[in-house]
Amino acid sequence: MSLKIVNGWLQGVKQIISPFYNNRPNEKPITLLVIHNISLPPNQYGGPYVEQLFTGKLDPTGHPYFAEIYQLQVSCHLFIRRDGEIIQFVAFDKRAWHAGKSQFEQQENCNDFSIGIEIEGCDSENFTEIQYAQLAKVTLLLEQTYPIKNITGHSDIAPDRKTDPGPCFDWQYYNNLLAQKKLAQAITNQIEQIKQELQNIKLWQISPPHADAFLSQEPFAIDTMQAHEWLQWVFIPRVQILIDSGIKLPKFALHPYFEEALKEGENVNELLKLIKQLDAFSLED
Repeated sequence: MSLKIVNGWLQGVKQIISPFYNNRPNEKPITLLVIHNISLPPNQYGGPYVEQLFTGKLDPTGHPYFAEIYQLQVSCHLFIRRDGEIIQFVAFDKRAWHAGKSQFEQQENCNDFSIGIEIEGCDSENFTEIQYAQLAKVTLLLEQTYPIKNITGHSDIAPDRKTDPGPCFDWQYYNNLLAQKKLAQAITNQIEQIKQELQNIKLWQISPPHADAFLSQEPFAIDTMQAHEWLQWVFIPRVQILIDSGIKLPKFALHPYFEEALKEGENVNELLKLIKQLDAFSLED
């Protein structure tokens, strides 16, 4: 599912408006992402209780623990359930009440300049793969939309009070997943530029080659396709399939072949530059 943000709201996800928010200070850009965990009752998953807490509707008689917290005025921007469902409670440009008394890099009141994401879980159990995938996808979109510079846990900004997201949150896995998504996005953007340049120099084709051309066993299908045909009809679709499937992209080196294949071509310098840049992206870890 492709995600986008419109007027501070993530489109295509469940939206439940929390009353526990206010405006951010005008001088505070959104520069921090804070990751939390939550489960209600503690260490139990599913049910409506987190939603009820963030909307001021938690029944104090529903569980002994609820009597201690039902009057809290707390919220977050996003909540990611164990099955990957995303629920938004507060618009990103508004100040959700998720961090409490907190400090990050000598700045107090982290709610003023942060976005808070709650992940359904606890300190003693691993999170699910779909939660990491959704978190990484949302993180990438937020970084593209807001001037976020840092990502941290609740325990890092309120160490005397909080332990979440806890020792079971795999920061390395999350960061690696985020890096892979950033690389995939960079490659997607580069491919879009290559497509545009192929159109600019009249090498983009409306109709594909004959079906037999795709049966070639030769590198770059050099016996059945011209270089630009292989680029358009073989390479680009295959890379897009890998990206859409979330499969780690292989390293590739296209520029030497295209430099030779297009050496007699006209107006190909920009295309060759874009292909060389694409090669460089694929070598990034």
